Amino acid sequence: MFHHLVLMGFKQALSESDRAFIEHHCELLQQVVPGLKRMRLVVNASKRSPQFTHAIVADFSGVQAHDHYQTTPEHDALRQFVAARTTQMVVLDYVV
Repeated sequence: MFHHLVLMGFKQALSESDRAFIEHHCELLQQVVPGLKRMRLVVNASKRSPQFTHAIVADFSGVQAHDHYQTTPEHDALRQFVAARTTQMVVLDYVV
């Protein structure tokens, strides 16, 4: 299993429409990327890293599914949308 986490710090509080856009793309990507098992937007509950308010957490069947995901237009749209609204982003990928 390949796991992909994107920790994000937004310039402003995430609006309902921004949240809906991200959540929609998480659902859409699950439909169009074979091997993408689950993808979701989560709120950071930790007070130890307040600069990161949210994360996208994705679980793939393997590295090939993740690599394919990176090339899709749906991922590119999500990446551009998030990049325009964040001040910080950290990506963590790992295999279990």
